[in-house]
This record gives sequence, C-alpha cells and structure tokens, in this order.
Amino acid sequence: MRFGIGLFSLQSHPENPVSHAEIYRQTLEQVKLAEEMNFHSAWISEHHFLADGYCPSPLVIASAMSAVTKDIKIGTGALILPLHNPIRVAEDAAVVDNICGGRLILGVALGYRKEEFDGFGIPINQRPSRMEEGIEVIVKSWTQDRFSYEGKRYRFNNLSVTPKPVQKPHIPIYIGAFEEPAIKRAGRLGYPLLIGPGRTMQVVRDTIGIYNKAAKEAGRDPGDIEHILLREAYISEDKRRAREESDRYIISMYKFYFSLGVKMSVRGKELTGPDDPLFDYLSEDRFIIGDPEDCIREIKRYRDEIGINYIVCRMVFPSATHGTISRCIELFGREVI
Repeated sequence: MRFGIGLFSLQSHPENPVSHAEIYRQTLEQVKLAEEMNFHSAWISEHHFLADGYCPSPLVIASAMSAVTKDIKIGTGALILPLHNPIRVAEDAAVVDNICGGRLILGVALGYRKEEFDGFGIPINQRPSRMEEGIEVIVKSWTQDRFSYEGKRYRFNNLSVTPKPVQKPHIPIYIGAFEEPAIKRAGRLGYPLLIGPGRTMQVVRDTIGIYNKAAKEAGRDPGDIEHILLREAYISEDKRRAREESDRYIISMYKFYFSLGVKMSVRGKELTGPDDPLFDYLSEDRFIIGDPEDCIREIKRYRDEIGINYIVCRMVFPSATHGTISRCIELFGREVI
C-alpha cells in the first residue's frame, strides 16, 4: 500500500484564525513531517475567487514543497485544466519537475464552478474539449522537440517547449472525474483516475467498472492502470475523540463544498441543503476514521475488496489547527503506514 497526504487547499477559517502567510508556512512544515512519516505523496487542490483564499496556484506551492523535501512526490489534486493555457501548464510543470528531481504528478480535472469560468472569460460548456486538447498539447510539449497543433480550442505552430521534464516519457498524468462522461473520457484516453473522497465503496467499485469498460472499448488494457483513491481520514488514539473531532472538521468542510455546488447523496437520497439531517450519516462507508486499528481495518477493505493500493488521506482540514493536523500525520505514519 502507498499513502498520500492532502488535500492542501490553504484556506483560512473562522475557527482557525491565522494569516495566509502562516498557513503557507504551516503547510510546508506539514509536508516535511509527512515525508518523515513515510507518506508517498502530497496533493494540492485548486479553486479561484473564494473569500477564504483557497489555493489558486497549485504548481507554485508545489514548487515550494519540492524545495523543502527530498523524496515525497508532489501532486496536483487537481489542477483545473480548462482554465489554463496548456502550454503554460506544460512549462510550469516541467520547471517544478526539474526543481524536485522528477517527483511531480499532474492531476487534472474539468472544474465545475461557473464563477471560475466566468472570472477567466471561458465558456463553461467548453470544458470537455479544452480538457482533451489540453492534455494532448501538454504531452506533445513534454515529449516532442518541436510540434504544431490545430484543434477546436487551441492552435500552436512550430513550438519548442523547454525545459523538458526530468521524468520520461513524461510527468505522470491523473484525471479527477466524478460524472460518468468524465470517467469514460479518462478510460478512453488511458490515464488513471483520481477517485474523489466522498464516494461509498459501491460507487468506487462502479467508477472503476465504468472506466474499465471505456478503456477496453478504446482498445486499452485497464489491468495495468493504478488508480488513486482520495479518502477523508481522521485518526486519534481514542475512538470517541476521533469520531467527535472528525464530525467537527469533515462535515463542516463538506457543507462548504455543498455551498459551491457539489452534489452529494446519502443513503440513496440527494442532500437538499446544509441543514439536511442526512449530513449526520455522511461518513457511512466513506471515511477512514478511528484509532489506528480502525483505520487499518478500513484500508484493508479497499485493498481486498476493490484492489485499491494507493490512498490519499485527506486529513488537512481548514478548521483544524496546525497542531491537530500534525498529530494526525504523525500518528497515521507511525501506527498505520
């Protein structure tokens, strides 16, 4: 099993009133600690135009993380590719890969907030084409000395993009996908999934099934693909404390994402609002919560029942203090990893 740490969103929160400069400093300390505790990777997410300062520049903080670590891989989970010029992404990612000695992972996603697309002047209905063309342009930038490209959204003539990444043939690419068309797209293109954290075991199983079917229809062998599962995680030496504190940190975060327009279902019913009583049951079959033995037992389920061997533990919650997050990282690394 391999384990990642994240998602680093670098948000401020009323319950944890520290400056953004301090949040960034604490983030680098947390990544260094995660490396010491044998986490395999650290992951950064992206959003724009939010009052809490949600990280808008994942590759910038990835560069800072790479400069204070030696071995841990650093991933974007995920960079909202349709909002970016793919040549710029290819250049910035290659620079980071050179800084960190070949440790970058590029996770990309469609995005879903209309406010972000409006803010950048990009029609939200262009997401799929910008995603597919963007990935193709990025890979050509990394693997060809010189190339031209003409698509529906992007046109480039006789470009030589430098520097090239350290990793060959190129930086690993993962696709974050939630809805069925996006999952099928990832399978057709042949890139592994970043499977989101708010899904039950059955939905994770179904997601992989949809992916495998699309990959096979495209003539690809999905058997060699290793997907990454993101999972909310909270650990304490005391079971009751773990449950109580995870409710405080995780459920409030999910209510925040609900306010951004993320659809959620619990017990087969779609949540209707932040006061929906079904939020009380959100953790069922979704999260890794408890003492070390509880966490180990839950992780073995994903390995044995679905074949998941790589889990990113999302234990960096905006409302949690630096001390709380650090204790979780250390205990998980020492007793679970």
